[in-house]
Amino acid sequence: MPETHKLKLISFDLCPYVERSRIVLEEKKIPYDIEFVDLKNKPAWFLEISPRGKVPVLIVDGTPIFESMVINEMLEELYPEPRMFPKTPVDRAQARSWIVFCNDVLMMPSFNFATAKTEEERSAARATLEGAFPRLETQLQKSSGKYFFGDAFGLVDAVFAPFFVRFHTTAEVLGNISLEKFPAMRKYSAALREHPSAIKARAENMIERHRAMLKERMSGSSGY
Repeated sequence: MPETHKLKLISFDLCPYVERSRIVLEEKKIPYDIEFVDLKNKPAWFLEISPRGKVPVLIVDGTPIFESMVINEMLEELYPEPRMFPKTPVDRAQARSWIVFCNDVLMMPSFNFATAKTEEERSAARATLEGAFPRLETQLQKSSGKYFFGDAFGLVDAVFAPFFVRFHTTAEVLGNISLEKFPAMRKYSAALREHPSAIKARAENMIERHRAMLKERMSGSSGY
């Protein structure tokens, strides 16, 4: 039996990076508390435990741990069942590499696409995303199952799930971008968006709120 730890997740409710760690907590059925902070008015206690002033922060028996990738790997070590990381060092390194790919090559350009103030900025972000899609498509075609490394949902999937949920809504509202040419990505996206722990980890009405936020931004009445 794994050790029992008192866990408290510090969150901003719409943050995709927090959602990654919530997915792992839900997938492993780990009890945890959660507290939401206003990132536009960060309390002093939060800045004391978050050196970068960002979420998520997971407080483990009083010790704050930050960065979703670090948090998720720690949870894998503390609660090894169900296994969510590959067994071999090479496969684990490959998993970490694709997590970084999602962070740097998909998440930020997708955010830039959604928040662009000009069509020129949006076109540049779209070009970056569309340039990355064939690389992910090729990798997903190698999978023997519906998730990144087969039929078992893992840490890589927990990272990609929040991206695809938001990408789907962004494409629906803003248009001019889709996964039409990428069948493996379409299949993978659908599996992630429908996965039980990914659904449980979403903030209440997250998709509807994200959709409304995008529409407000299109009208010029609001921003992120």
